Amino acid sequence: MTKRLLPGGFLAAAAIFAVSGCAQTTVTSPGGVVQATVSVDNAGQLAYRVQRGGAVVVEDSRLGVTVDGVKLGDGVTVGAPKMTAVNEEYPWRGVHAKAVNHCNVMALPVAHKASGTEYTLEVRAYDDGVAYRYVIPGQGSRTVSGEASSWTLPAGSRVWYHTNTKNYEGIHLSRLAETFKPATHIAPPMVAQLPGKGGYVAITESALYDYSGMTLLALGERVFQADFEDDKSWTLSGTITTPWRIAMLSGDLNGLVNSDIIHNCSPPPPAALAGAKWIRPGRALWSWWSEGTGNWPLHKAYADAAAKLGFEYILIDEGWEGWKDGSKDKWALVKEVVDHAKTRNVDVWVWKRWNQVADANVRDDFFKNVKAAGVVGVKVDFMDSESKERIDFYTACLRDAARHRLMINFHGANKPTGEARTWPNEMTREGVRGLEYNKWLSLPAKHNATLPLTRFLAGHGDYTPGTFDPKKMKGTSWAHQLATTIVFTSPVVHWADNPKNYLSNPAVDVIKTIPPVWDETLVLGASELGKIAAFARRTGTTWFIGVLNGGGELVVKIPLTFLGDGKYQAVLLADDAAQPDAFARSEKAVTSSETLTVQMRKGGGFVARFTKTR
Repeated sequence: MTKRLLPGGFLAAAAIFAVSGCAQTTVTSPGGVVQATVSVDNAGQLAYRVQRGGAVVVEDSRLGVTVDGVKLGDGVTVGAPKMTAVNEEYPWRGVHAKAVNHCNVMALPVAHKASGTEYTLEVRAYDDGVAYRYVIPGQGSRTVSGEASSWTLPAGSRVWYHTNTKNYEGIHLSRLAETFKPATHIAPPMVAQLPGKGGYVAITESALYDYSGMTLLALGERVFQADFEDDKSWTLSGTITTPWRIAMLSGDLNGLVNSDIIHNCSPPPPAALAGAKWIRPGRALWSWWSEGTGNWPLHKAYADAAAKLGFEYILIDEGWEGWKDGSKDKWALVKEVVDHAKTRNVDVWVWKRWNQVADANVRDDFFKNVKAAGVVGVKVDFMDSESKERIDFYTACLRDAARHRLMINFHGANKPTGEARTWPNEMTREGVRGLEYNKWLSLPAKHNATLPLTRFLAGHGDYTPGTFDPKKMKGTSWAHQLATTIVFTSPVVHWADNPKNYLSNPAVDVIKTIPPVWDETLVLGASELGKIAAFARRTGTTWFIGVLNGGGELVVKIPLTFLGDGKYQAVLLADDAAQPDAFARSEKAVTSSETLTVQMRKGGGFVARFTKTR
């Protein structure tokens, strides 16, 4: 990481002045796009506001954290800020291959007059957002019981949100900010479309370590405050460093989707994990969704199918721990599957319930057995909480798994907060209402069209996409289902359906080439929050388009300008007008000067692959 003092007495980044007795300090983003102003009013209340392009996008909002019963944002004074900058790039996986971390940083000394507590409010101003956190020095044990951290949205902001704060498997709703009933609990990221041409703001957190997970609480009057539903209070030792409180900002949806702010605010990985070769994105087959857990012969067949598709992994899900065959115990049978899979150049993951490995010694023994069997990753399930205790488990699990060179997929999980930067062996996590619900309920097409512009802003999500089974598509189409495997971001993608449905599909040639990570992502102009998600994504010189229609019949025009110079051979997979479980397939040569006209059925979609020919 590179940090440097700003030149010119910080004039480009900050100003300190008083207006009507109110002390104010401002930090401006490197491109001058975003300004965060921290203020203390005559009563000593610490607050802030955010502007983007000169327009207020977060109105005056309170700041503070409660430690040992003392509200450290009330009755304060501030000192002279220290200004630095961060300017770095690092490899990333998922939305794009390179992350850019460029911001101006203000460290503002704050003193709570009544208690004598001194601490630092750190504020980062990016061109695509603002992050802040509290750093409170001290020794011994202290108790945190909440924060005053809040976000006041402009009047007329339309908010997209859901209320499942247990495992984040919610369906998004939408309403104006001023119409929220006070005491509504909201699962971040919460996304607001600002009035007029104000763009978008998404609110969440980053670097959630050694702390309780933040949800949001609607207070009324367009105010949303940090809330901690799984802990009334929690005890910390030594210096208290809170997670970063994040407001992602963009004038359009493309900027939101491509923002690096969340993982930028999470610490870089230990040197041993940076670029580790055993951490490998890929695509997996698994039997649980389509055929149940099955036994070891079934998983050998799945390894065979994965090899035919060119997939890297299979997952042995819940139920394997009951395997037994004569003198062979579960570990011997898992190793039998692993050895067979390796002959097909396929690796194996296994599932485990979190509370069975909550104890550090038990977890270490389990990971030793997993490694001895040749397994490369573990799917850890049913945490269903983001209490500090559970957050500590996430971190310990990732740390211990890294020591054993094992990858992790968290299910029954909370939102991602940049953990995949600090612990790159976290390949994906659930925290999303995924395709598993179509086994017993029905996911609306609108849900799928909303997710890429809401939940996936926080990071990777193991939605387990892609069914061609007419009984489980539940109002969507083949093109819609295939588009989810392109539009949803997950460095390990678990394709849910029976592999026979992929291998026999007329789009199998495209299926084999859809990667788990991308070099570049563009949100196309046809996208509209809650209605349609249209993405163009590049791997090498090959481009893919995925479009998810969340509404009725629709015609979309897609300019191909993103292709740039050269000629491409296109495979176009559109909805069949006669039946949802079929493709209208065509192939043709195209250039960037052309525009595609795509007709989609209700709940339909569109997929295209463009292979560069010259």
